[in-house]
Parts: sequence; C-alpha cells; structure tokens
Amino acid sequence: MSRDKPIHIMHMITTLNIGGAEKTLFNLLSSMDKSFFLNSVISLTDIGSVGQEMMKKGIPVYSLNMPNGRLTFTGMAMLWRLLSTIRPVILQTWLYHSDLLGLIFGRLSGIKNICWNIRCSYMKLDDYRVSTRWVFKLCSILSSIPKVVVTNSLEARQFHRDSGYRPNQWKVIPNGFDLNQFKPDVQTKASFISELIEDSSFWKDKRETERGKCLAPISIGFVARCDPMKDHSTFFKAAFLLLQENKDVCFILAGKGITEENNKLLALIQDNQMDHFRLLGERSDIPKVTAALDIACSVSHGEGFPNTIGEAMACGVPCVVTDVGDSAMIVGGTGRVVPPRNPEALAAAWKALIDLGEEGRSALGEAARRRIQEHFELSRIVGQYERLYRSLVGKD
Repeated sequence: MSRDKPIHIMHMITTLNIGGAEKTLFNLLSSMDKSFFLNSVISLTDIGSVGQEMMKKGIPVYSLNMPNGRLTFTGMAMLWRLLSTIRPVILQTWLYHSDLLGLIFGRLSGIKNICWNIRCSYMKLDDYRVSTRWVFKLCSILSSIPKVVVTNSLEARQFHRDSGYRPNQWKVIPNGFDLNQFKPDVQTKASFISELIEDSSFWKDKRETERGKCLAPISIGFVARCDPMKDHSTFFKAAFLLLQENKDVCFILAGKGITEENNKLLALIQDNQMDHFRLLGERSDIPKVTAALDIACSVSHGEGFPNTIGEAMACGVPCVVTDVGDSAMIVGGTGRVVPPRNPEALAAAWKALIDLGEEGRSALGEAARRRIQEHFELSRIVGQYERLYRSLVGKD
C-alpha cells in the first residue's frame, strides 16, 4: 500500500476512562506509523480522560454517550451513521460489549475486516450483571465471524477457548510499555510518600518517638479499579496480616472507585488501621505513583496481562502477583508469585521482599526493568499490531 493512502482503522471501545485496555489502545495509537495507518476511535460511553489525551494527539474520537451497560436508540443510530459514513478498512473492537456491537453494526455497514480484542483470562460471570453474562455468551456464539480475535495473553486465549470461542484465527499480542514514561524516579519517591502520610497522626508520632529516623515507610501499591475480579478483599486481609508483624508499611491503592467515598471498600478496612492506607482514586499521574513504590502487586483472580505489573517492573519496582493469566510469565524470576485468593501467601511474599532490604529489592527491580526492555518494550508490541493489520488487507 502506498504511503499516500494509509490503512484506516476504526477502534471501538466500551469506555475511554483510565484502565488497562484504554491505556493499551492509547499507547498503540500514539506509536503506530502514521504514514501507513490512520486511526480513529469510537467510545460507547463518553470521551473520558484517555479520549481527551487522544484528541490532543490529533486522533479523532467519537462518543456515543450511552450509559455504561445500557443501549440507547440515539447511541446506536450514531454508531450506524459513523460506520456507514466513514467505512474504515478495519474495525478493531475492544472488550465484550464493543465486540458484540461492532460485529453487528460493522457487518451491516459492509465492513469486511472486523477484529475483536479481549483482555481477561477468567470471568466469574455470577459476579456481573445479567446483561454482561448475555453479552459474553453471545460473543462466544458469534466468535467465528470476525477475521481474528486478539488476546493479550496465552491464558486469555485458553479461557475463551474453554468458554466456547471458535474464531477463524487467534492472535496473542502482549501489552507493551514505554520505558521513557515508566522509569525509576528516586528523587520523587521519598517526597511523594512523605506527602501521602504528612497528615497522619500515627506517622507523626512515630517520627517524634524515633527522633525523625522514620523518614518513609515501606510502600506497597495496588493499582486497580474497584471490580470483583481485582479482589481487594484478599488484598486487605493480607495487609492486616502483615501489619500484625510490621507497622512500618503504607499501602497505596489507586484506581476508579478506590476512594474513601466507597463505603463497600471502607468496610474492608479496620478502623484502627486507616493510617496505613491511602486511597487515591483514579489518577492521571500513574508513572509517578508507581515509581514511588517499594513493592507493587496484582491480587486479581482473573487477569490476562496486567498493565500495572509491567509498568511497575519498568519503574524498577519488584512485584508480587497472583498466578493468573500470564502474570507469572511476565514477572519471571524478578518477583514473587502466589496463589489467588490466598491472603496468607500474599502477606508472606510481601514480607519476603521487605526482608530483602532496600539493596535486595533494588537488584530485583533492575532485573525487572531489563525483562520488560527485552520482551515487552512498546515498539516491539506496536510492530506486532501493525503486521497484523497489514496482513488483513494483504499488505504484509
């Protein structure tokens, strides 16, 4: 294909608020060769913070403004008009609701090259709304219609095979990470942690008692939206086990719904331990938050390829992950792997990394960053998507 006629790819995604799939899409579109590819995006809901950043980079973004999990006549009519008018060469959908709607309206609009992108390796459907369960089941029934189904992990591919997916072609493309954006930041680390605990009577009293020796606690981070699959319950149970032995720990949580206004989340925290937790909510400065950690973790009982772990490793932060999806493969020998839903094992793994001391954790962190550089650096992953899209239109 000549460079003066790029391949037009329309990406369709459920939401453009901060999340793993959304960040992956943003990184992909920011890095693709613009002389070969023209990208635009449809959000089923609103523009969102990620959509705003896309628009700043000149990427067209359209929002259907449908409520989360609900269809509206206006939204579906707008989707029909967009696809029928723009007629992209490729329609790449992300996540189940977009996969289903994109397939229906894409086929009605005459788009031949439709790709699905699925991200998780396990779903306990009973934890989700009836509508989500039906969308999942319909996708499995219709999965032979798209040209290709992309997953971000081997485990995700196997789970969906077991769930009845029968696509024409599977393609596993892991997440990629920008090593210039996610990197160690020693200068910011201590000041950021100090800011988080400066209004805490516990840490203030401790510094006074120990005459200022306690400059900063060990920081353990968990970046994940409030979702049953992320298993915050196990995280808090493990945190309380660790605090029984070590009070010099601060747990930093960030993600959509992770705020003190979330009563269900607050109910998981013991009142007398609140000084040890910081609930930051949805953040736009995740590279800064991640680089400030001593230990990062993923506690999910269902994951494909967790972005937060790759980002932490790129920042030189050793990780503790549950053995789900491709998490163990990502970490390799640079962190600790524990069974899901096992707070005792999670607390023990945190303690093991704390006992290594700063020098030991630093060595693991350096190895973690090298592992990301060698296997999951962003340009490598973008190249895999570009080759896939070229192959769909016979230009590989």
